[in-house]
Amino acid sequence: MAKKNKMKPRELREAQKKARQLKAAEINNNAAPAIAAMPAAEVIAPAAEKKKSSVKAAGMKSILVSENKMYITSFGKGNSAVLEYEVDNNDYNKTQLSSKGSSNIELHGVNEVNITFSSKHGFESGVEINTSNPTHRSGESSPVRWDMLGLKSELEKRFFGKTFDDNIHIQLIYNILDIEKILAVYVTNIVYALNNMLGVKGSESHDDFIGYLSTNNTYDVFIDPDNSSLSDDKKANVRKSLSKFNVLLKTKRLGYFGLEEPKTKDTRVSQAYKKRVYHMLAIVGQIRQCVFHDKSGAKRFDLYSFINNIDPEYRETLDYLVDERFDSINKGFIEGNKINISLLIDMMKGYEADDIIRLYYDFIVLKSQKNLGFSIKKLREKMLDEYGFRFKDKQYDPVRSKMYKLMDFLLFCNHYRNDVAAGEALVRKLRFSMTDDEKEGIYADEAAKLWGKFRNDFENIADHMNGDVIKELGKADMDFDEKILDSEKKNASDLLYFSKMIYMLTYFLDGKEINDLLTTLISKFDNIKEFLKIMKSSAVDVECELTAGYKLFNDSQRITNELFIVKNIASMRKPAASAKLTMFRDALTILGIDDNITDDRISEILKLKEKGKGIHGLRNFITNNVIESSRFVYLIKYANAQKIREVAKNEKVVMFVLGGIPDTQIERYYKSCVEFPDMNSSLEAKRSELARMIKNIRFDDFKNVKQQAKGRENVAKERAKAVIGLYLTVMYLLVKNLVNVNARYVIAIHCLERDFGLYKEIIPELASKNLKNDYRILSQTLCELCDNGDESPNLFLKKNKRLRKCVEVDINNADSNMTRKYRNCIAHLTVVRELKEYIGDIRTVDSYFSIYHYVMQRCITKRENDTKQEEKIKYEDDLLKNHGYTKDFVKALNSPFGYNIPRFKNLSIEQLFDRNEYLTEK
Repeated sequence: MAKKNKMKPRELREAQKKARQLKAAEINNNAAPAIAAMPAAEVIAPAAEKKKSSVKAAGMKSILVSENKMYITSFGKGNSAVLEYEVDNNDYNKTQLSSKGSSNIELHGVNEVNITFSSKHGFESGVEINTSNPTHRSGESSPVRWDMLGLKSELEKRFFGKTFDDNIHIQLIYNILDIEKILAVYVTNIVYALNNMLGVKGSESHDDFIGYLSTNNTYDVFIDPDNSSLSDDKKANVRKSLSKFNVLLKTKRLGYFGLEEPKTKDTRVSQAYKKRVYHMLAIVGQIRQCVFHDKSGAKRFDLYSFINNIDPEYRETLDYLVDERFDSINKGFIEGNKINISLLIDMMKGYEADDIIRLYYDFIVLKSQKNLGFSIKKLREKMLDEYGFRFKDKQYDPVRSKMYKLMDFLLFCNHYRNDVAAGEALVRKLRFSMTDDEKEGIYADEAAKLWGKFRNDFENIADHMNGDVIKELGKADMDFDEKILDSEKKNASDLLYFSKMIYMLTYFLDGKEINDLLTTLISKFDNIKEFLKIMKSSAVDVECELTAGYKLFNDSQRITNELFIVKNIASMRKPAASAKLTMFRDALTILGIDDNITDDRISEILKLKEKGKGIHGLRNFITNNVIESSRFVYLIKYANAQKIREVAKNEKVVMFVLGGIPDTQIERYYKSCVEFPDMNSSLEAKRSELARMIKNIRFDDFKNVKQQAKGRENVAKERAKAVIGLYLTVMYLLVKNLVNVNARYVIAIHCLERDFGLYKEIIPELASKNLKNDYRILSQTLCELCDNGDESPNLFLKKNKRLRKCVEVDINNADSNMTRKYRNCIAHLTVVRELKEYIGDIRTVDSYFSIYHYVMQRCITKRENDTKQEEKIKYEDDLLKNHGYTKDFVKALNSPFGYNIPRFKNLSIEQLFDRNEYLTEK
């Protein structure tokens, strides 16, 4: 073996300095231009924002370390990894593992501090780029950096049954942990929304009904616990849950999620519906138990396997939900797409009709084109912007959607589906781009290449966009073999139960939430699949046998594909018709009518029971502009219509939310909402006028609006629509951002529960402790171990005495009752529920962080039968005196997270809290 080329101390310091300078330069390059503070006249267009690091743009994907070897990978097709080089960590000799045809990077050199390489394609091809050597850590004997929490070995044992001297297994594990974190957030929000739906006439239930449901009992036991073998205590709990379940059904608010009890006298059909709803709620409750409490080793709490171990009736419900969705899709597929299919059959010579139906089904339903790594839609837009001017003509407005869909289909079917290499080349170019401007240029170049090939096809499509032709095709019957769709359904719906369970969760989410959840899950399972592939490769060949609770991840490739199908078939469901009266009540209440109004009065106002032409204008107006608004549905799921109206009267809060909406949007809202707008007034004056309108909104402002209006009446109707849209948007942004802030603390609670279980395995002092008794116990014990010697495995606390002492002060400033209540308030989104009670007392509203913590602190200090009131009284006095949140109180409440100092600081210090997560209206 060649002798390792050790650096001299001075050379090593110089190399480390250079590495720090390079890192700082890259951070500066990634920073957004600081133009916000410049006077308006001096603000210039910023340079193209750098979106990714030069290392990623040059094609390097990851650096993996296993014992004395280092493996460097590059980006391959999609998210796949190409093993490029093996490097010996002793002498830094390198061995190329990739072939010339698959290689994307050139490795120039490796030393103790830096790795130097260049890209073979795209981004600054041939230019040397430096990145840090992950094995470098002064004073460490292992080539693998130790984790600061000191839990790497325990995590490896939990997931793989043994420890490893590499950084490959732990990276795979972190991807699994990320899945659990995002599920913790979404399931917590779903449980809160469902519990919130129990609210009747403004009085919300504070009991966590859904969160305590589980899949332990069958439906028969649930509806008749007295004839079961359950203990008396459990029977009482089930009876209590059954009572609330029946109340929830009676509220009709499950209709907001598209769940509707069949209108039938057949009790068997009705019971089958209730049984499915119970199964859905019980599975949600079970997932909540899995991700919010560390109960490792209990088989029924294995998130990834419990669905296969419970009573089969639960799996039958999951089967039903997926099959029902595909039946619905297939039922409407031909009728909804027969015009397009007929046109394609006429235009695509050389294709059999059955093949075209299959291809179009794949395009419309399964959406394979969205898995290419680039946007077909953007390519078509570039082609038409640059060359297809005739297609922009107004004559195509009535058929534009149909025309564009056919163009996209031909681009996908006749080019990228057949020419895989062309698609991969485009993906590679886009990956090497550093900015959005560069991406736009790449799309423009690709569009130029494609225009000549597809010009005639596009012309042909446009020529078929004849109203009479389309009308006739719509009337005609289509002769096709229905077995085609049955076959496609069978292939697509044959999902693992984990994937079906994720599909079931989408029933309770809106479109954006569905997209965010599924996109994250797909990314994580895709990463896990790649790690397993590398670990099993002949070059790396490390053990990768997962323990029993995590065997599911051996099917990561399949699950990635299945979740992509779930993402494409899942959608926010339209509210059920049976919930209309409930929804009208909520709509009128959110517009300012007293929520004690009777059902008969609602029917009278909206003429719900009357028949006749032209008398349902107000009903239709409310339906179109309130009930069918996804923002209204979100507000009802997470808040209370009456309380939202009360919060909207707080001009200070509304002005703060309006301040986060871009100026251009404010200009548009002002012009469309104000009857006599002064467009020369300042933006501050415009925001103030909009806030005043939201404060004073009343149902009487809209009751005379005519749906079929003309002239001035139409202008008034459009203005009323704009005002309602602005009102719902502002309140949505307020509630949504507070839900997002709460999500950060949900993740912290989830991690605390998980880490406590891991630390119990290595710290004897924790073995007999119960986190529920005192949520500070983990941070407190780890600090004490540091103070008593060198026994703590936690390097965050061990290596930073000053910050450790700060954490100890914060621990002492809290008590067990306080932190327990804080945890429960986070888990049950109490800040959103109690917003109306306390938000009016805030003196200055300048961030969602400050709103969240002021309301949270008022909830915590609310006088109850606590035995230890001293600290709470002190903090309450500060809150009432200052009318703003207390910084020390935030740190005291967050002291359970003090064992992870970076997380503790980010959650406790407003300046460090991630403001990029806040939503604005775009």
